[in-house]
Amino acid sequence: MKELLESTEDFKIIPNNFKSSGAFKLLSADDNEIKAELILSDEKELDDYIPQENVEIFGVNKVGLVYFETKIIAKEGNIITLSATNDYSLIQRREYSRVGLSQGKVLFKDMPPETILKIEDISAGGIKLICSEPLEADKHYSIEINLSTNMKIECCLQPIRIAETEFKNKKAFIISGKFTDLENVDRIVLVQYAFKTKMEEQNKEN
Repeated sequence: MKELLESTEDFKIIPNNFKSSGAFKLLSADDNEIKAELILSDEKELDDYIPQENVEIFGVNKVGLVYFETKIIAKEGNIITLSATNDYSLIQRREYSRVGLSQGKVLFKDMPPETILKIEDISAGGIKLICSEPLEADKHYSIEINLSTNMKIECCLQPIRIAETEFKNKKAFIISGKFTDLENVDRIVLVQYAFKTKMEEQNKEN
């Protein structure tokens, strides 16, 4: 675990209260404990990091996404001590980057809901859609992403590539775009969604 953590960066930590998710800086690690400095925008969020409660950890290394669950052993200010574990998952970058959105939906705030004909895939960085109308390149569109009944993300979509296609025998447009004005906690939500969706797919295959 020590070697894995030392080769990983961009750590994100998720307590039981998801809204207090944030980043942390790895201070040290050995076979028993992980010490980290929480980097949170609001000191009140620290109250949601409670000793003996579980947290989820995400990080990125050269291979892909590292994920594991562990327990908070102790907390002093914004320094927390976590229990080390060898029970982790590693998904290669190409495998977790884009997944489907079969149970969710995406809406443009200023366009009719029928504008989006199909969601091709989604990632923490952007989305690919099939739309009934062409969007303007480099314009920022306000969108709402509903990953589930209780998980909604609001941000902007900036089209990067627009290509004409056909959908159900009618002219349509493939829109590949990146998310802008996306809150850090919402990006964590998307990373977690993509990761867990990919894990479910792999479990079904096995």
